[in-house]
Amino acid sequence: MGILVNIDNGGTFTDVCISDGKRVVHAKSPTTAHDLTQCFIDALTRGSRELYGEADLSQLIRDIDCLRYSTTAGTNAVVEHKGTPVALLVEAGEESTLYGAHALLSSNDLWQAMVPHPPSGIRVGADGAIDGDELTKIINAMLSRGALRLIVALRSGVAEQNVKAELLERYPRHLLGAIPFLISSELVHDTDDARRMVTGVVNSYLHPGMEHFLYGAETICKENHLRRPLLIYRNDGDSARVAKTTAIKTWGSGPRGGLEGAIAYASLYGESTLLAVDIGGTTTDISLVVDQKVRMLPYGEIGDINTSLAMPNLQSFGLGGSSVVGVRDGAVTIGPESVGASPGPACFARGGTSATLTDALLVAGVLDGENYLGGELKLDSARAEQALLDAVATPLGQDVETAAVTTIEAFGAAAGRNIAAAIAESGRAPADTCLVAFGGGGPMIITGIAEAAGVRRIIIPRLASVFSAFGIGFSHLAHVYHASLDGKDAGAVASLLRERAERDMYGEGVPPEQCRYDVGLWGAQDGVVVEGSLSDAARFGNGVDDVRVSLKAVHELPTSDLVADDGKRGAAARKSGTASVNVGGGKVDLATYDGAGLVAGETLVGPALLRGAYLTCLIRAGWSLRVTNNLDLIIEAD
Repeated sequence: MGILVNIDNGGTFTDVCISDGKRVVHAKSPTTAHDLTQCFIDALTRGSRELYGEADLSQLIRDIDCLRYSTTAGTNAVVEHKGTPVALLVEAGEESTLYGAHALLSSNDLWQAMVPHPPSGIRVGADGAIDGDELTKIINAMLSRGALRLIVALRSGVAEQNVKAELLERYPRHLLGAIPFLISSELVHDTDDARRMVTGVVNSYLHPGMEHFLYGAETICKENHLRRPLLIYRNDGDSARVAKTTAIKTWGSGPRGGLEGAIAYASLYGESTLLAVDIGGTTTDISLVVDQKVRMLPYGEIGDINTSLAMPNLQSFGLGGSSVVGVRDGAVTIGPESVGASPGPACFARGGTSATLTDALLVAGVLDGENYLGGELKLDSARAEQALLDAVATPLGQDVETAAVTTIEAFGAAAGRNIAAAIAESGRAPADTCLVAFGGGGPMIITGIAEAAGVRRIIIPRLASVFSAFGIGFSHLAHVYHASLDGKDAGAVASLLRERAERDMYGEGVPPEQCRYDVGLWGAQDGVVVEGSLSDAARFGNGVDDVRVSLKAVHELPTSDLVADDGKRGAAARKSGTASVNVGGGKVDLATYDGAGLVAGETLVGPALLRGAYLTCLIRAGWSLRVTNNLDLIIEAD
């Protein structure tokens, strides 16, 4: 196995995880929202320094055997409404109804940003025929309004193909005045016209920005002689080349990387119910893994709009290390606004003045201001204290030290409520659920969060700070294909999908005969995806909607190894020093431990504080810790 590199471009930090077959190194770099190519380069450069002992971007790229990458660019474009507006062509008579979705879409801010002008309608004959001259008038009117991209979303696939033929004839691609267009039925398979229309609109809204950035990142790789194509990690848990990736599938891909890691850990530690808790700088993302599977929603939402794509049931809350803290009606509020990495929390000393959880953790003594991000960023305690004084202490009539603890407890309570609600919704009991905590802020106060949620067992991965990037490394190069069953022979439908899949995998640069082709039935029942073999057709005919033949073509990629745990408990861990920490009631001296220096089998009992370049974990009284063979941390309530 050569060098494997995974990059997760988050809203606050861009993480890189590198494995050379013998060891795994990692690094973090602030996300440069104004130019995501820069943080892509910065993360690789920092990773090369961790691997070689000195920064050498070109050498690292030349040595890479497989580079997987996920980006927050699509997610940010949706949240901030900063994509490329599109023009929409529907069937005549549907301009105002939007195939029955008008009531939902007309009041949706994202939809208004994506489709700023009223849709245009074209008459469609019974056989799918359209009038070329009518189409030309419509397109010219759209262009005069400044349309940059066109979505063709008609009920009839034949009609859509007729529009495509006319557009290519009258506005050929080689002409400068040609308008980029997307045929909805070519993007996704969905008999629901409204969902298919929305999916096409979202994809085209994201496409230009994603294309510009991802091809920029790919150019960097080519210039430095990457031996294999850059692979883009998607929200379906798989990866593919830039040229084979649709923009909409990059939305939410980062959190999905953490889920892949959580699935691997559920298997590693034999956890039947595992809740993934990803606390980053901007959000807390949670999702339940049951029997090593993630619950999939058949029609995932983007900006509260249903799409045609299945997505994991992942809940996101505006709670993170950079979430803005304030007081309302005598209670501390946290988020959903975030200061990100720039200007960042007040303690970053980059111009930010808003108080955040990070500021509170610094004032309380949990964070080591001299060793944040390995010492690359020195935290300013005075700025943190002033921000907390203005935002929390003064409104509540508290001193700054008390305000810091109040903020930390408020965050733990809010996160705990969300976690408890997610567990209850699943029908599981908190005491039977294990948390896997990761992200930059995941481990910091996880024992307090677990107490608030009623959970008694926690796993902290040794690569918790870059766990989403690590999880990306469990993905393979794959594509999924669907076709409606509609009373057809399932085997015949699967054969047609296999032909298409083989062509696409050949286009990916891999021999089709070296791929695996998983065939089955797919359907929607009670709001979740159900799957089975082709022989399950009878079962799928009873209460299962939208039944399809599904085929997944997979070319397996190398992945990092995990070490099985023998459960043995060894000697007590050796403390590295003490730290003055306020855990409520004033500061006390807590024993500190170097998280990077712990070895398999070592144990310790709280209260204690783990501190390292990228891992900080406050272990409250009543909790004990054991280091596994994989050097992960198992923390359990006494």
